[in-house]
Amino acid sequence: SLIKALTYIYNHEVRAEDRIPIYNQPWGRENKFDPSKYVWYASYGSNLLIERLRSYIQGGTCRFNGKYYGGCDDKSDPVDDRSIMIPYRMYYGNSSSSWGLGGVSFLDPKTKGKTYGRMYLVTKEQYKQICEQEGNSGNWYNHEIKLGECEGIAIRTITNSDQRPEYAPNEAYINAIKLGLKETNPNLSD
Repeated sequence: SLIKALTYIYNHEVRAEDRIPIYNQPWGRENKFDPSKYVWYASYGSNLLIERLRSYIQGGTCRFNGKYYGGCDDKSDPVDDRSIMIPYRMYYGNSSSSWGLGGVSFLDPKTKGKTYGRMYLVTKEQYKQICEQEGNSGNWYNHEIKLGECEGIAIRTITNSDQRPEYAPNEAYINAIKLGLKETNPNLSD
């Protein structure tokens, strides 16, 4: 059957301060994004690439490092994603067996900088389970950083509470980051 529908197209730029927050959209009360149930997970390493993040959410073997991940209880994709500039220096640290003994991305919250990131709107339970799969032990991602809010929903990321020994990343890790950077910021040069 055919249904008549109307679409309105606004042909000008929309400033960030003019956007209607996602949880105030007129989709009905049951579909609003409750800030007590959702969080923006700000990624800055291999999780810039949605395919890589899906290894943590949906589970399975990641094609970039060959490692199997159990996934989250809620296997649904993030509700939304956006680029973000994280105001700290990123570096490669530790020697990760998951990435061929190469270094992986960490933030240094004591050093101001500019790190390209991508934030995903996920449930708080998904965020907790992603952090657990990242490794929340003393050597890995045991420190949460609060990066403010977006549309009334908290933005969080993780790193280590201490500066990790620096190690060069392997080619597969860098490739995942390059693909994620281009996917998130298509206007970046190769």
